[in-house]
Formats: sequence, C-alpha cells, structure tokens
Amino acid sequence: MLRGSARAYWTLTGLWILLRLGTLAVGLLFQRLFDELGADGGVWLIIALVAAIEAGRLFLQFGVMINRLEPRVQYGTTARLRHALLGSALRGPEVTARTSPGESLRTVGEDVDETGFFVAWAPTNLAHWLFVAASVTVMMRIDAVVTGALFALLVLLTLVTALAHSRFLRHRRATRAASGEVAGALREMVGAVGAVQAAAAEPQVTAHVARLNGARAEAAVREELYAVVQRTVIGNAAPIGVGVVLLLVAGRMDEGTFSIGDLALFTFYLQILTEALGSIGMLSVRLQRVSVALGRVAGFLGGRLRRSLERVGPPDAPEGTGKGATVPDAAPEPAPPLRELTVRGLTARHPGTGHGIEDVDLVVERHTVTVITGRVGSGKSTLVRAVLGLLPHDRGTVLWNGEPIADPASFLVAPRCGYTPQVPRLFSGTVGENVLLGRDGAAFDQAVRLAVMELDLAAMPDGADTVVGPRGLRLSGGQIQRAALARMLAGAPELLVLDDVSSALDPETEHLLWERLLDGTRTVLAVSHRPALLRAADRVVVLEDGRVEASGTFDEVMAASAEMGRIWTGAGPVGGTGDTGPASSNLPGG
Repeated sequence: MLRGSARAYWTLTGLWILLRLGTLAVGLLFQRLFDELGADGGVWLIIALVAAIEAGRLFLQFGVMINRLEPRVQYGTTARLRHALLGSALRGPEVTARTSPGESLRTVGEDVDETGFFVAWAPTNLAHWLFVAASVTVMMRIDAVVTGALFALLVLLTLVTALAHSRFLRHRRATRAASGEVAGALREMVGAVGAVQAAAAEPQVTAHVARLNGARAEAAVREELYAVVQRTVIGNAAPIGVGVVLLLVAGRMDEGTFSIGDLALFTFYLQILTEALGSIGMLSVRLQRVSVALGRVAGFLGGRLRRSLERVGPPDAPEGTGKGATVPDAAPEPAPPLRELTVRGLTARHPGTGHGIEDVDLVVERHTVTVITGRVGSGKSTLVRAVLGLLPHDRGTVLWNGEPIADPASFLVAPRCGYTPQVPRLFSGTVGENVLLGRDGAAFDQAVRLAVMELDLAAMPDGADTVVGPRGLRLSGGQIQRAALARMLAGAPELLVLDDVSSALDPETEHLLWERLLDGTRTVLAVSHRPALLRAADRVVVLEDGRVEASGTFDEVMAASAEMGRIWTGAGPVGGTGDTGPASSNLPGG
C-alpha cells in the first residue's frame, strides 16, 4: 500500500518522533528554567534553547510534515487504492456480481479515504505512544503518587471521550440515513406533483415528509449532543488535570519535595498528554473503521488486495492537467490479425444463481457473420460475456488464431475486439464525447454513418456537442443503442460482438444498419433472433438451457433443430421485440 511513498512515510514517522522528543526536552528545560529563576546564570541560555526547539518544531510540523509529507502519504495511498479498485473493476468482471453500484461507490470513495487518512495519521499516533511512555517515566521519577493519580484521571477521560465518539458516529450515521430518506421523499414528491394533486393527497404527503424531518431532527440533536460531550471533555481535560496536580502537590511543595520546576514540567506535559491520550483513545475506533474499510476494499478486489496493488503499481499521472491534458495510449500489445476465434468447452455461471452456459464450443472465422440465438434464459448474453472475459470462467478456453488467450478481458479489447451490450450505458456528456471516449475525432463521421445515426445527429440542436443527459436520458432507446454502437465502431475493432443491438430500432433503420455492417469486410459475432439477420448469417448457433443445441448454416439448423423451429415459428418468447417467423432478406452475407 505504501509502494511509491514508503520513503515519505518513514520520513514522516521519524520526524514526528523527533518532534515529540523535542517536546519532551522542552518540558525538562522548563523544569530547569523555573528551578533556576533568580539565579545569576543559565536562564537566558535555557530560554534560547526553548525558542530554538519551538522554532524548529513549527518549521518541521507546518512547513514540511503537514504541508508536504502527510498529503503525499495520504493521497498517494488513496490514489494507489483507487487505481487498483478501478483497474480491478475493468479487468475483473466478477466485481459487478459481488457488489452493487452504491457499495462500489462507497468503497472507492469513503473506504479509500478512511484508509488513506489512517495511513497518514498512524505516524502521529506512534509518536504519541512514545511520548506518553517517556513523559510518564520522567514524571514517575519525580513523584509516583501524583503521576499515578493524574494518569488514571486522563485515562478515565480518554475512555469517556472514546465512548462519546463511538455514540457520535452511530448517531451521525443515523442522521445521514434520515437525511437520505428526506431527500428521497422530496425527490419523489417533486417528480410526482401531478399525481399528488390529482389524488388530493397534499396533506398526507406533507405529513409524511414532516414525520421524516422529525426523525432527522431527532437524530441530528443526538449527534450534536455527543459531539458537545466529546468537545467538552477534551477541552476541560487539561484544566482538570492541573487542578488535580495543584491539590496533590500543595503539601509536598511546603515540604520541599516538589519544586516549582517540577510543577511547570507536570503542567506542560499535561497539555501534550491530554492530546496524546485522546489520539490513542481514538486508535481503537479508527482501527475498527479502517479494518471494515479494508475488508470492503479486499472484498471488492476478490480478496487479492496485495496482488492487485503489486500489479497496478503506483499510478502514473498524465502529462498536463485539465481539459488539455494528454491521455496515455492504452492500446494493447500488437497481435496477429484475426483469422479465427475459437471457444472450446466454455463453462461459466453467474455467481449466486448457478445459471449459465455449459461446455460450449464455437468457431468464428474472419469476415464471417455468426449469430447466436435462443429463447429467454438460454444463455446467449452469458456466452458472449464469458467469451469476452466479462464473466469468470469455470472451465474452457478461448483461442485467438489457435493460441489460448490467458486473460480475455484485457486481450479482447479495441482494436482487436469491440462489444456493444444488450443494455448499453452512456456517460453524462455530449454525443461526441460518448462516441470518441478521448480518441482522435477522425473516426467520428464514419462510425456515426455505420451506426445509422447521421440523420439523428443532424437533427440535434448542437450536433455532436449535444449533451445526452444522465446516462443518455435525453436520447431515445434506439439512439442510445446506435450511439453505443458508434462508440464501438470508432475503435475500428477487427471483431464486432453485438448483443441484440437493434431491438429498439424501427424496421427501416434496422435493415439499413445491418446492410452497412454486413458488407463482407467485418467479422461479426451477434446475439439476435431477427429472421433477416439469421438468414444472412454464415453460421447460426442455437442455445437451449445453456448448451449448444445446434450449429451450422441457417438451412442446416432449421432442418436439424426442433428448438430453432420453435423459435422461428414464434412458439415461445425469444428475448426481444420485433418481427418473428419467416421473412425474406436483402442483407448481404449467408
């Protein structure tokens, strides 16, 4: 986790220890100073030493440690963790099956921040432990009874603070949850104003929001109560300790066994001890929080935290910042042009359900069209996701030109392979940004034309600069499909993997789309039940219950497969909308 900033971490730890040793020395100098007040020599030298130590402490603490080393350690740790998490999400498809989007965001956000803060805070806590041990030793040598009573008081106050802090965190979580419920209710109310008015339900809705606000107010009051208790205990710990010291040493000072210098040392150390014990008291709370955070991070990474961090290494920042920053080339290593993609004995199942595909064999030859078809739940989408490495394999092999692919998820990417899923996702940017994804704009026009989106783009108010809204909300279903298809085509992949990408298109647009794509120069692996595409395919693969029921040309599977006959005649749901049954086709291919 410290890879890339280990030197800064150990330098920070050493400097915090040095600072606490300086604080220990200042206390001893104060003892000597007050014991020698009124003496002729040595006082100004002691004052000069104290001033020099404090000046050095201020410079190191605020000029070097807090300003330079701590941010480097903290944000270097968070950057490496986020790099590993995002890299794992892109390479390890099982992440999406293990965690929900909300949990993933919390892990990448809050849990990583918690871990980074703990790593930067740990050197301070270590220095506090050493200071407590050294200062209590010095004070015990002066007066064990006073030191023991004072230490017991501080430990008690520390426990009270830790207890108040744990209650504060619990009520803070309750406040956040209550605030989320209020925000959700307001969002739903605003979005359904017409329905509320039509049902004359304004009083009931208002009362519901008021109840939620009341729960939020109650949780917020409890949160603030424990925050005030915590601040009060911390703020008054040192004055209470000074009072206890004065009560205990009054008689000893009369007897001459406890000097004014000893009192100055105790008073000075007491201020730092209060801060140190408060920090140590928080250790158990922070350890619990960071252990939970790291547990979620490790769960996100499939228990491979160390290996993931070693694999990604420290993240490299792109040259420049902001809009004009250059993006490093993420293209994979060159590979021989595709002649044949082969799948042998592929078995993959969805975690938690057990549903998937079993012992699937498949061959996709260069410049051919292979269509996978089957009814709902037959495993069509599962098969293409497993081939692409987007679903973990139980067994089986995927081969490129006869050579096994060790990691399909990182190998089958542009420019080797492009994939458009059944339900594509767009980013909340412009059409151009979604299509190009930072690539050179030279491929934009061709990709848009192949996706049959040029007329839609011309009709948009800002053309390619039209903002699509959150996840493409401003676009129709067909436009979202074609924008995602154009995004894939902009990468000029050798192999096109298409999962029912024309389900939301009208027949005329769909026909034009396949006419442009199936021109004999592209290798296509498609999931579809469209009769025109099935007729145009060089090979049709029929799936039933996760297994290959038939494979061959259209005429061959129609003659040999009862399942294909049921699909063709519309005997059952086939997984989409649109025409079913026999139809003629003017598409190229087949």
